[in-house]
Amino acid sequence: MRFARFVLLASALPFAALGLAFLVAPHELAARVGIALVDATADNDARAVYGGLQLACGALLAAAAFGTEPRVRAGIVAQLALYGGLAGARFVGLAIAGAPSALGLALHAGELLALAAGALAWRRLGRGSATAALASPSSPPGVSIQRARARDLRELLPLVEAFQREEGYAAGDAALAEALGALLRDEGAGCVLIARDAGAAIGYGALCHGYSIEFRGRDAFVDELYVAPEQRGRGLGRALLRALEAHARAVGVRKLHLEVEQQNAGARRLYVAERFRANGRELLSKSLID
Repeated sequence: MRFARFVLLASALPFAALGLAFLVAPHELAARVGIALVDATADNDARAVYGGLQLACGALLAAAAFGTEPRVRAGIVAQLALYGGLAGARFVGLAIAGAPSALGLALHAGELLALAAGALAWRRLGRGSATAALASPSSPPGVSIQRARARDLRELLPLVEAFQREEGYAAGDAALAEALGALLRDEGAGCVLIARDAGAAIGYGALCHGYSIEFRGRDAFVDELYVAPEQRGRGLGRALLRALEAHARAVGVRKLHLEVEQQNAGARRLYVAERFRANGRELLSKSLID
């Protein structure tokens, strides 16, 4: 994700710089590429197309760089479309009019470089979100495990509320939906994996990121792990737990924690089998809201 954000910002700079330059000095910039602005209409068009439009493109790419993961993905698609269009049009120009000036060749090289960087960013984004591929070896037959997105909130919320009720927690309030939605939107906060069988959601696991000086970097909590009652006994809880661990490793988590109710012997057996160990400490909590 960091690389994709960097690519978006780096791609925004040429658009912003050229746009500003054409707004301030359209005649000088146009003359450098052999375009003569012969009257006020041409001058205004240069400012609008080469100035305002390029500034807008730069602003959109920069805004995407500071957005959530879906916005970053959309920004990379836009970056590929913009630089792909520029580079493709120059290829057509080469075929029709021959080699351009040294400046034209330099612009062409820059566009190809930006296009390659955008393609690499898209590939990395796809690799970072391929949680299902990490989880598939241990998933029960017919079950897929994938990272939930903001669009999955409505499908996921009933499972989360069922977990809350089963554990004796409050459920059905607007704050629960807001907290879940925020986690789905914010890649830095963690992730939620959703398990589906024949397209129907049957379980989920939630991972929340933290940071620890003791563990020398990022740590994370398995915040919730839930399988619908009628789906238990298939190994789905283990598959979700392993998928969460795979995701944690992929994003650089150094230590993974979880809580287990003392009376929940089945869950404890699973966690011990997956090499979670008691650390001899007691977890204390304090509410900071009234």
